[in-house]
Amino acid sequence: MEKQGTSETKGVRMIYTGLVNLSLKLLTSPLSFIFMYLVAHYLSNLKNGIVLFATWQSIFVLIMGYFTIPSDIFSLLTSRYSAENKPVGGALIVNLVSGIASTIVYIILVPYFMQTLGYYDPLAFLVSSLLIVTFYINKVVTAITRGRKPIAIGIASSLFQISRLSFVLLAFYFLHLTIVGVALAYVIGYIAQTIYNLSYINSNLKIDLSITKSIIKKSIVTIIYYLQLIVEASLVWLTLLITHNSIIVSYFESALIIANIVGWSGAVYDGLIAKLGETKSKHVVETAVKLYFIASALFLLLTIVEAHALLYHIRPEYVLSFYTIIILSLSNFVRNLYTIFYYSIFMIDKTMGVEDDLSFKGYTASLNKSNLIFSGLGVFISIVLVYLFRDAQAYIISAIMTIGLLVNSSWMLFSSFKLSKKLYNFKIPSREIISSTVTVLVVILIMWRLSNNVSYEWMVINGIISSGLFLLLTYLLNPFGRSLVKASLREVRKILMSRM
Repeated sequence: MEKQGTSETKGVRMIYTGLVNLSLKLLTSPLSFIFMYLVAHYLSNLKNGIVLFATWQSIFVLIMGYFTIPSDIFSLLTSRYSAENKPVGGALIVNLVSGIASTIVYIILVPYFMQTLGYYDPLAFLVSSLLIVTFYINKVVTAITRGRKPIAIGIASSLFQISRLSFVLLAFYFLHLTIVGVALAYVIGYIAQTIYNLSYINSNLKIDLSITKSIIKKSIVTIIYYLQLIVEASLVWLTLLITHNSIIVSYFESALIIANIVGWSGAVYDGLIAKLGETKSKHVVETAVKLYFIASALFLLLTIVEAHALLYHIRPEYVLSFYTIIILSLSNFVRNLYTIFYYSIFMIDKTMGVEDDLSFKGYTASLNKSNLIFSGLGVFISIVLVYLFRDAQAYIISAIMTIGLLVNSSWMLFSSFKLSKKLYNFKIPSREIISSTVTVLVVILIMWRLSNNVSYEWMVINGIISSGLFLLLTYLLNPFGRSLVKASLREVRKILMSRM
């Protein structure tokens, strides 16, 4: 399947890996929908349910937005060195120690968090701390897998979905747990995912102090990127400080849960780092962009078409978050596209290699610094708007606070694209970009009326019709998409013939 106008015929099969991992995402997506629905519906409909759901979402945003950000600091470097078959066992130790340290800091601050949120349940907050250390370990193991056997990521993610859903059903309906049950469901899921990846990867897990020191030292550059995420994560807390209304968080987080579906399309470039570890060909970047536009356009389409019904089933009043979903979905789409260019820049940046000295004038460092500075502007825009409209209804404020995120994502895409094109001199796949954009707009216009139906039957029908129309138009208008369909059919035929 690697003959789509590229020179990728050996080694990591980037297109094959991307399509397999994306397919697994699609196959397990109902499990994720069910989990999200169960958590939101079950917690929201308990006594004082809106506050309970808002508290869990605040805890989750707090942990994922602040305390687990350092878990990713070493990920890119670990993936790169793993792709280069260097010993990366030291990264496991470093991330484990970092996870324990972050967990301790979180536990110390629990009394402050309970007071700020106005919800006093020490057990819920303390059990949630287990997410931190398990997330840290899972992150570094996934990073190693991404560099060596990226196709395993899809299967491991599927195990996460199955394990998480299975446990939350047990927690809610047999153990009658609330926030504690959701937190433990994530922990069980991360453990299952980590164990599978560890059993599958074929990496050099020896501990080399020079490699470990390089990962720690050069992580200073990647820290800049995560400082930006911390700045953006402060939007939720700054909004709470200005409005003193946790219901805004409920609207925002319910929209974010659904908008993050667009981010799943990032699975199509799971093999990008491993492939760039083999060759720094411009065709690799071009292919990744073509593949992403097809996959992400489909996910963006389904998110928008199903948004009204999904919000309704979480809680009927959450349908007012529709415009928040639109903005967040576009932001996620743009930021995922940025990631392709960011990976390409990082993998070609000699200053991030083991042999070269660290330089803050390198490509990666320069890009991250400019993005960090600009992110402050985006957050400032959102906060000023929130302050000006602080007396508006909660769902309006939830949409307003996302504008800065879209501004930041747009700048990140522009700056990374400009630099990546300079380094690789790749061709812009204009036809694929235009055809995917037109296809999404046409199908949305066709399906707009039907998307207001909220029954589960209509959701299935909408999804099938929307996907069918998208695939048909993609086949007719997108030459790369047409070649993918033909190659996929050949691959399926080959598999079937081998089993006969």
